[in-house]
Amino acid sequence: MHAIKTAKLTFEYAEATNTRLMGVVGVVSHWHDEAGRKVIQIYHLDYEVYGIDGFYHLTEPIKKECEDLILGVTGGLGGEFVPISFRELVYLLKSAYEVDPNSVESHVDFDAYMEMFMSWRDDLSTEEKVALMLRLTPPLENAVHVINYLIMRFVGRDPASTLALWDVPEKAFHMPLLDEPYTLIKNQVTLLNRKGGTDVYRAEALIDFEHKYKLVVFEVSINPKTRKATALSSSETLVMSSIEAAFNLNKPEFMIITHVRDEFFERRFSENNPEMMKQRYAGGQLYIEFNPNNRHVAQNPYYLNGDIYAMYFFSDVGQLIIASFDKQHLEAIDHTLVEENAYADSLHFVCELKTDDPILYAYINSGFDSIFDYLNQ
Repeated sequence: MHAIKTAKLTFEYAEATNTRLMGVVGVVSHWHDEAGRKVIQIYHLDYEVYGIDGFYHLTEPIKKECEDLILGVTGGLGGEFVPISFRELVYLLKSAYEVDPNSVESHVDFDAYMEMFMSWRDDLSTEEKVALMLRLTPPLENAVHVINYLIMRFVGRDPASTLALWDVPEKAFHMPLLDEPYTLIKNQVTLLNRKGGTDVYRAEALIDFEHKYKLVVFEVSINPKTRKATALSSSETLVMSSIEAAFNLNKPEFMIITHVRDEFFERRFSENNPEMMKQRYAGGQLYIEFNPNNRHVAQNPYYLNGDIYAMYFFSDVGQLIIASFDKQHLEAIDHTLVEENAYADSLHFVCELKTDDPILYAYINSGFDSIFDYLNQ
C-alpha cells in the first residue's frame, strides 16, 4: 500500500462497520503524525440528522483504553468492521459532513484537522460507491430484508445508502423522499402477487411524525432472482394518535427484579460492558445492550427496538431491573448471573415479571422510586 499523506497525518489503513443501511457507520482510521507517532481516529457517522456526531483523536493510545472507546462508539451498531481505502474513507466522512456541516463544531479536537479535512475531495464514481455500499451491507436474507432496509432509508431521507439495493443504482436518487427525516418504528410486509419475474409487496410502515405517528402504505417491486428493488411507490397515509400507535407496537416485556447489595457492582458492570449505551435519568442509570448484528431487520414485522438484547436499569434506591422483549435473552442473562455467583455476592433476587405491554421506559420516566410503587399506582 502506498502511503497517503495529508497536511499533518500519513494515512495507514481504515475500517468501517457494515451498517450503512442502518443510517449510521462507525469508522476507525489509523495514521502516523509528523513525529512518527501512531494516531487513531474514531468516528460515529449519522446520515439522517447529525452528521459527524462522534469524533475521537488518540495519539499513542493505551490499547485497552482505545479498545474500550471503540466498543463504546461502535459496539451498539450491530455490525462488523470491513476494510476501506482512503478514498472510501473520504467519501464516508464527506457525505456525513454534508448532512450537518455544523456537527464538527462540537468536537474540540476536530479544529486542528479541519484544514486537512477540507482539502480532501470525494472522487468516487457511482460504480465505486455501489461496490462500497455492498461491502457495508450485511448478507440480505430475503425480500423482506431488502424492503425493510429500503423503506427505513426512504423515510430517513438517505437515498445514497440504497445504491446496492436497486436493479439500476441511479434509481436510488429518484426515490420520492419525505419532507424531512423520520424514523421507521414498525413495518409489516405482505406479498401481493408474482408475475413477469417480479414480486410485488405491500408494506405498511409506521413512522414518527411531528410528535405523532403516521402509517404510510408502500408498494415495492422486487426481482426475486437478484433480490433487487425495481420500483417503489407510496399510496395511502394515515395520521395516528399515540394511543392508536401503541396498539400497533404492543408486545410483552420480561423482567427480573433484583436488589443490589454491593455498592461497587454497577461500577464493575459499567467497566466490563463498555459497548453498552448509557443513559442517565432522574432516578437512575440505564444500560442498553444491543444484539451483535442487525438481523432483526429481516423479521416481519420489523420493529425499531428489535435490535435491543436487554436493558439494565440501576435505580438510585438500589433496584436493578433487567428487561428484555425476548424471554430467552432474559433466561440467558439469568444463567450468566448464576454462573458468576452474582446472586450470592452482589444481588438479591426479588421476582420475575411479565407485562403485556412494555413498561420499563414508562416507569423510568414516572418519578416513582420503586417499580412496585409504579405498578401499584
